[in-house]
Amino acid sequence: MDLLRAAVVDALRFHPRVAQQKIAGERAARERLAATLPTLIPFRGRAVQKVVALLDWDHRLPSKQLTLRVHAFYSAPSVERFEEALSRRGAEIQRKDLFPEFDVPDYVDLPGDESYDVDLSGELNVDAMRLVSPWRREVDNDTGNVAVRAVRSSTAFTKAKAAHPGRSQNLGDLEAVAWMPPCESGQARWTIDVWWLTAFDGRIGKGWSFLVDTDPSVTGDRIVAHREFTVRTG
Repeated sequence: MDLLRAAVVDALRFHPRVAQQKIAGERAARERLAATLPTLIPFRGRAVQKVVALLDWDHRLPSKQLTLRVHAFYSAPSVERFEEALSRRGAEIQRKDLFPEFDVPDYVDLPGDESYDVDLSGELNVDAMRLVSPWRREVDNDTGNVAVRAVRSSTAFTKAKAAHPGRSQNLGDLEAVAWMPPCESGQARWTIDVWWLTAFDGRIGKGWSFLVDTDPSVTGDRIVAHREFTVRTG
């Protein structure tokens, strides 16, 4: 059993409001959840030493949706920082958890070398798994430039440009915006998400997303997926 599945089956931690509802309290339920989780492949060249999984609530009683917060750690100091932050958050929750009808904090934004949110239904079915670490948008210039060049020379980008002949130059150029983990993209390796905006009205943006595999071993087409997107700001 890998570290993520072991953390869910054998060492899952519960928000008090989840524990009160006895959600995933039985081992069989945790085993079913663990079996449906995507594989956690660590960031390039990193080795995960420990994984902690917390089942968080949706600020509703009874809960309709839940979040499994997964934190992966590369070193003992990283685990120590997490445990200290978790202890402080736990104390805050305890102070505010006075009556059942009162809202209390959750476990969002705790530190981890890699942090993921897994969206779950009330029946613990996996809807999506997303990297939420702040560093996901920190793409170094060299790697970002490789990704942008790969998109610019691709057939997919040529077709996208042809579909938007009146696009405003004020929308900018191709931009490497974020790292994309395999559990989120469905690809075999980590990729770079490169965006090309086609419209923006100050509130809603539209464009194309290109996933680029910048691994040095790739010798052919680096574009592994592309799609149109809509994003709302604010």
